[in-house]
Parts: sequence; C-alpha cells; structure tokens
Amino acid sequence: METATLIAANTQRQIGYVIVGIVLIAMATYWLFNWIEGRNEAGSEIELAANRKPHMSDEEMETKRLDLSLTSGLVTLTIIAIALPLYWLGEPGRHSGLVEFTDDQFVRQGEEIYAENCAQCHGSANGDGGLAADFSLVDGSGVYVEQVQWQAPSLAAVLDRYSYDEFKYILNYGRQNSPMPAWGGPGGGPMTDQQLDKVIAYIAHEQKSSEEIAKGVLDGLNGAALAKARGDNYDLYTRQLQLEAELSEVQHDIDDAPEGADTSALEAAKTAILDEHGPIVDELAALADEILVMSESDSVVLGELLFNNPAAAGAYGCARCHSAGWSYNANAFPENPLLPQIENGSGGFGPGLIGVADQFETAASMEGFIVTGTKDGVAYGRFGQGDGGGQMPGFGACWAEDNPLDFPRIQGDRIAGHCEGRSGILTTDQIAAIVAYERSLGGEG
Repeated sequence: METATLIAANTQRQIGYVIVGIVLIAMATYWLFNWIEGRNEAGSEIELAANRKPHMSDEEMETKRLDLSLTSGLVTLTIIAIALPLYWLGEPGRHSGLVEFTDDQFVRQGEEIYAENCAQCHGSANGDGGLAADFSLVDGSGVYVEQVQWQAPSLAAVLDRYSYDEFKYILNYGRQNSPMPAWGGPGGGPMTDQQLDKVIAYIAHEQKSSEEIAKGVLDGLNGAALAKARGDNYDLYTRQLQLEAELSEVQHDIDDAPEGADTSALEAAKTAILDEHGPIVDELAALADEILVMSESDSVVLGELLFNNPAAAGAYGCARCHSAGWSYNANAFPENPLLPQIENGSGGFGPGLIGVADQFETAASMEGFIVTGTKDGVAYGRFGQGDGGGQMPGFGACWAEDNPLDFPRIQGDRIAGHCEGRSGILTTDQIAAIVAYERSLGGEG
C-alpha cells in the first residue's frame, strides 16, 4: 500500500512538472515574440511613434485581436482549472511521501547513533546479543573484585517486553551495577531526547517477529540444560574449566616456541589434557540431554530451564536479573571467594525469589504478574509497590502499543502498531512452568 501511495505521489508530481513547464514555455514564447517585434522598432521612433502610427481598424481589433486575447485567457483558465484539482488530489500522496521520507531519515539517523554507541555491546539491533562488555566488579565498599565479560542482552524483542516509555526510561537512566550507562539527559547521559527517540525508532524497526522469538525461546532450552548440568555437577565443571585454562597455556607455549624447537613434550601434554577434557564434555552433554527429556514431563524442570534460558543473552528468561552473577557467569571464577557459585533466584538487579510464594498467595496471581510486569504506582503481590521505568518487564503480552511519538510508521505489516498481532515473549504454559519452579525455591507453593 505504501508503494502504491508513493507511486501515486510521484505521478501527480510529474503531471505538475509538465503543467509548469507548459506555462513557462508559453511565457517565454510570448516574451520572445514581443522582443522580436520591439527590435523592429529600434531606430524608427519618429516614423513609428505611437501618435503617428496607423492603428488597427475596428474590425481587426474586435475580431482577430480580441479572439486571440479571449482564447489565450480561456486556455490559461483551463490550465488553472485542471492544474489546481490535480495538485489538490496529489496532496495526500505528497504528504504520505514526506512522512515516509521523514520517518526513513529518522530511522537511518537512529541506526547511525546505534552503531556508534550501542552495537559494541548489544550487537546488531535484530541479533541475538551476547557480546561481551568489559566490566569491573567491586564490592559494597568500592574495592575491586574481578574483571568480567558481561553479556549484554539482545534488543531484538525489547518492545515486546516494555512499552516505549519504559524503554526510554532505561535509556535515560541506565541500569545500576551493570555496564549499561545512562544515555539520556535526565540521567546525566550525553544524548538529547530526540537522539534517544531516533535510537528507539531504529530498534523498533528491527524487532524480530513473534515466530522468531518463539523459536529462540525453544532453541535456548538446550543451552539452559547444559548450564543446569554444569551447575548440578559443579566439581566436574570446575575441572573442565581448569583443563581449558591448562590447554590454553600449553597452546600458547607451543605457538611461542622458536622455529625448529622440540615441542614434543608440549604436544604430549596437550594430548593428555584433551584426553581428560573430552570425556568431561561428553558427560556434561549427556546429562544435559537427560535434563531435556525430564523437562518434557516435569513442569518444574521445564520452568528452571526457561528461568535460566540463555537465548538472546538472557533476554527471554529471568536469571540475568534475578540470579546474581548470571550475566557474567560467576561460575567461571571458582578460585575467587568473592564470587560464589550462581544460585537461582538469589537476587541481582531484580529481587531475590527465595520464598517468593509468600509474596503471591496463588500461582495464578503470580502468573498474571509475569504477564504484565510492574506498572508505575500499581502495587503487586503482598509487598510490591510498583516501580516505574519497566523494572520488571511483561513476558506474556506485547507492551509497546502505547506509542506517544507515533513511530515507526514504515514497518510493513506492523504499520498499525508494533503489537498488532503479537503475543509476547512466553506462552501461558511456559509462564506457568516458570511459576511452578520459582515457587519451589522456598516457602509453601
């Protein structure tokens, strides 16, 4: 439909150009003939003086000259009578074309801002996220703890979880205790309000479809099962990490050995490490397969996998906010006593979920809260006050319908609004499984 509108606008514009061209040619022709006639009078002012020049007869004045003048006027009025309605009919097309051009420029400028400031952590706007951002962990006193690689979440489904206002709030103020800084002026960031709007417009233009999101959620269960196998068998996983570190060190020594040096001992050591490493990897993979099979009949196990879903760098799950250390895999630092093993629901950016059954009287009320998330000023559960800014997103429906800036307007089948025909990140059954798991973390379910 947009293409047809643009074609119509171009057609009307071309007609207008032709009419203007005809008028200009007529004016130029009229001027040229008058100029030529004036040239003939040069040097003959006395002979051709107006008061001595023979004038046209009444018959000539009232026939040829008058007919010519009337015909010229009629032609001019006809052109005007045709041109004005045509111009008026083309106005909607011109308006639509201008809107499309303006929106396209808005999105393109947002893409440039995103590429310069956001892509280095989040990757492409329609990608899977997971790029590592360097981040220094400090304790409560500001003392350095560890340098980690923090996985930034994918933004390809962010507007299914947050409204535009909530998303803009996050951009304005950032996320405390994470690599996500404040980008907007209200939070002390460097970007203007319009720049943030352009970034949001671009990200909105690049959102994944509901089908792509649903597939990503299911595909991520494999990684969640492997992570559970590692967590349940932490000693085995720790040994795997140690072997990988040893393998990296040996390979480094091999690569740095002088040309012609005897590296047979190093190669033998590498082989021994690989021989020990392989069975551990295979055992953890087999355990992960068993967990996946269990999840098909056990809703609590399925809920745990969905809770820890690594798809989109955790954007489809719960752990990156509710389990301390998940975003940088604290389990990969077994020798650092200040970074304990990740405990599901221990709390991080989001509150701890141990005993969350005491917060919500029924599983149904808890499921409803996960569907909608927090709303500014609206209390939830027994103790929740309702924080603004999208602190807890809604996973069971699409929430970006509220679009005060009316953008983007050039998204094809999404032109009626981003949430048109979209169902959210998780299904009802998936949310029920997550609730069953979270309520098993403590308290009476």
